[in-house]
Amino acid sequence: MVEKNDAGLMEANRRQNFRVGAKLSMKYRVLPGEVTPVVWNTTHTKNLSVAGVCFESFHPLSLNTMLEVHLDVPFFKMPVIFTARIVRASEIKAGEIYGVAAAIMQVKNTDKKKLQEQLERLDITNLLNHAVGQGARSVHFSLGHPPLLRKADELVRMKVDALNKPILERMIFSLLNEDQIKQCRNNEELTTVITLVTVENTFRFRLNVYLQQEVFEAVFTFIKILIPNLRELKLPEMVDSLAREKSGLVILTGMSGSGKTTTGASIINKINMERACVITTLQRHIEYVYPMGKSVIKQREVGADTQSFFTGLHQLQYQDVDVVMLDGLADAQAIELVLDTACNGKLVFVTFSSPGIIAAIQSLVNVFAVERQYYIRKKLAESLRAIVFQQLAPLKNNKEKKVAMAEIMINNSGVAGVILEGFWDRIKLLMNNGGKDIYNRAEAAKDLVDAGLIDDQTAALFLS
Repeated sequence: MVEKNDAGLMEANRRQNFRVGAKLSMKYRVLPGEVTPVVWNTTHTKNLSVAGVCFESFHPLSLNTMLEVHLDVPFFKMPVIFTARIVRASEIKAGEIYGVAAAIMQVKNTDKKKLQEQLERLDITNLLNHAVGQGARSVHFSLGHPPLLRKADELVRMKVDALNKPILERMIFSLLNEDQIKQCRNNEELTTVITLVTVENTFRFRLNVYLQQEVFEAVFTFIKILIPNLRELKLPEMVDSLAREKSGLVILTGMSGSGKTTTGASIINKINMERACVITTLQRHIEYVYPMGKSVIKQREVGADTQSFFTGLHQLQYQDVDVVMLDGLADAQAIELVLDTACNGKLVFVTFSSPGIIAAIQSLVNVFAVERQYYIRKKLAESLRAIVFQQLAPLKNNKEKKVAMAEIMINNSGVAGVILEGFWDRIKLLMNNGGKDIYNRAEAAKDLVDAGLIDDQTAALFLS
């Protein structure tokens, strides 16, 4: 049995020797008094720890030579400065490139602590960078396992050591600020969006941290930086036309992970690029960041930029807004305010999870007391422009990638009458019968098969 003090010493030694492969800019010079002339040389690290650094030199260096090193570390305003002694040197390319390993001899304690924290951040950044390069759409960091990559519908283990509690927590918390760490410890969970910068790329992830058997674990879901356009998403023209609406309510729904957030972002970005509007988004977590276009876009995060969906919605009446995007409806109060906003000349897009078009309507109406439901159905019938339900299907020639299969119901007098009376079964009949304002499952499956995007077996599963 390992005693507590021994365990602490083992962990301290682990952190001292914890080494990360990272390409960081550095410059070094041989300290005065050594044989080599005192000149500055620039290079990049190959790997490093708080105990030492490995790099390539373009001139030979002798064992035990003392160096002054200035290391550029991401997110540090000033370089980390330390002295180091060469403990290994070898020729990589005759007369041109030399591999050098140097032990860190003197460094400020504050710099050493910051460097250790950043190394752990770099380590998880490298793992996530590799995961994205392997085509993963999410990465699971769980106790007793190496990081697990979600590729299509499979879980693939990374070829690294299993994660223990100290490593897990230090890796995860290295990406969070003090307030977020405090929230994790107090609430035992956290969902946020993070941006990671490497030498080659910039990545965004939705990060969910949670407690499992008293250990913090995490799931990272990859968010594409570039917002795909609707044509790239292979969605029908009916979805494209929703960006040309001037007012009313558009509902984008589907199960979790069905791509509805991406569809919503694509529609908003189409408006942004084609029309001069004031657009406000109210989101639990800002995932996509919109580029400059013809519109002015204000992205507000609930909890950070506004207290609640209701508060943010209420303030819109003073903000001269044309288009609104929400990524959820928290309660009856917010739902009613959304309907009022859509009835009063604003174009409102709402995304939330549901298993179908009928379920989406019912989830809005059934929140209210029975005696108020007719009033809510009346507002919904008046304001609704369309409902889009989508789910993802594997591509025919690349099962690791998916395409959206959409059902669309455009509001018309027939649909409005059914909503007003609450005859939900008739919506199913309207969808099955099709028509110019309906794009049903059969049409979606046929179009994707005809385009060569999905196979007959996938289409049959979608229709079952």
